[in-house]
Amino acid sequence: MAKRRINDQQQRRIKHIQQKRREKALENQQKKSETLSQQGLGPEQSGLVITNYGRTLLVEDKDKKLHRCVARQNLGALVCGDQVIWQAALADNNEGVIIAVEERQSLLQKPGFGGKLKPMAANIDQIIIVSAVQPEPKPYLIDRYLIAAENLPATPVILINKIDLLAGKNNERITQLVSDYENIGYKVITSSKVTNSGFDDLLKTLQSHTSIFVGLSGVGKSSLINHLMPELNIRVGELSAASGEGTHTTTSSTLYSLPSNGIIIDSPGVRDFGLWNSTAEEILHGFIELRKYTGHCKFSNCNHQHEPGCAIQQALKNGEISQLRFNSYLKTINEYTK
Repeated sequence: MAKRRINDQQQRRIKHIQQKRREKALENQQKKSETLSQQGLGPEQSGLVITNYGRTLLVEDKDKKLHRCVARQNLGALVCGDQVIWQAALADNNEGVIIAVEERQSLLQKPGFGGKLKPMAANIDQIIIVSAVQPEPKPYLIDRYLIAAENLPATPVILINKIDLLAGKNNERITQLVSDYENIGYKVITSSKVTNSGFDDLLKTLQSHTSIFVGLSGVGKSSLINHLMPELNIRVGELSAASGEGTHTTTSSTLYSLPSNGIIIDSPGVRDFGLWNSTAEEILHGFIELRKYTGHCKFSNCNHQHEPGCAIQQALKNGEISQLRFNSYLKTINEYTK
């Protein structure tokens, strides 16, 4: 069935409705904050945002206890991974008010409605890009996540899940894909819950990092995390009870602490991941094997496509750069910088 096209008037109406909903949510949040303040607040303390349900945020205190909080106005959009200052309500210390947010070390964003950037997670230093044998990996999507990671900056790791489903030509394509990314310096992990393979390597990779799992819907991100943390159902129950939101599902990014000294963030599955608002320089920086040639072209404003004396074009002719990756670079430039 063909997608129904939305005309300009309908788009304006949708934007207007969404803006009204945002304003209403902020108004309700402010009223809740004022009510808690009137009831009295305890001393300021540090906390970690575990997830954001819209009007309510779950904050973890230094004792790992969860608190349902609202944020003061003018703090901007808070996301899981944010380090915050908050005060508990004296009337109910399970509730509180976030009064400040600490400076972020990084912020991963994705395009929301109308291309407007929507924050996903803060203070991450590693991105686990999850693909699967089925649905088959999309190198162009992987490359866009790599660009986002390189510019954050965060260490990207490519994880190919469900390798128990490898067979025939499928096996050949996946093997080549793994080899292509390893050859340019990326770590690639293959895993399967069915054969219990790859998890020791994955756990070691996650230690001492704050990592976010990203990828298409259906690639098994939540299943991987459940396999890594058998006790996760207990934590999910705690989240649901603390938030009052019922059974927790991955509709917003959610943070979990690993027993082995690491933090993982489960993000909602996506149908796509775009790079709107990216510059040509940021896209080039995201291709690690191309950027080392920048500054060596004959012309300082070289677009690396048809110009004479282009160092990247010469490297391509010499076989130093993969044609597939260069095609991906051109496709990304043409799609997101026009």
